[in-house]
Amino acid sequence: MSDNVLKTLQQLVQDVIAPDVRESKVRMASQEKQIEMLQKYMDVRFDAMEQKMDQKFQSLEQKTDQKFQSVDQRFQSMEQRSEAQFRILLAAISESRAQTELTYTRAISALAERMATLEAQQRS
Repeated sequence: MSDNVLKTLQQLVQDVIAPDVRESKVRMASQEKQIEMLQKYMDVRFDAMEQKMDQKFQSLEQKTDQKFQSVDQRFQSMEQRSEAQFRILLAAISESRAQTELTYTRAISALAERMATLEAQQRS
């Protein structure tokens, strides 16, 4: 009879928990793809912004040599802010990935503990 209980529990794990784990993996893969798309989108946006800013600054530099230093300093400041914001965004993305992986690891660990308990109960 305990074999039937174990088989029933094993079937329950396969029928209920395993699809959830697979679904979680699919969701995680989907989230990773979305993050990659967001990174590509941000790269394109930053490149476009950088090109636009380059064009504007080149125009200003041509008008006067005197304004060149001021414009260059502004560009560097904006570049530093953009880089800082981009680093913050990357850190947030990394944190999100880490939290997702931690959640899945905890769920899988809990399942492993349950299985170990069931196996130990079966042996007893």
